[in-house]
Amino acid sequence: MSEAVETRKNQTVPSELDLPQWSVVSFDKCEASGLTYEAAAKLMSEKEAAGVYGLCIVTDDAAANVASVRTRSVPPA
Repeated sequence: MSEAVETRKNQTVPSELDLPQWSVVSFDKCEASGLTYEAAAKLMSEKEAAGVYGLCIVTDDAAANVASVRTRSVPPA
């Protein structure tokens, strides 16, 4: 696990939520990546208001895996 919120002898380690490692994924595609969690939550709210369905916030690594699985699992026509 990488960084977490802790205070160590006058040193504060940033939260993983503040790192630009979050993506917003919908049923259709990765809507955006490289976001902080706060920015991802804001984008998710905007997308929901615009009628985009199946939204979730995942790490950029997970979003990359989802995209590659979708590409491989498309049945032949």
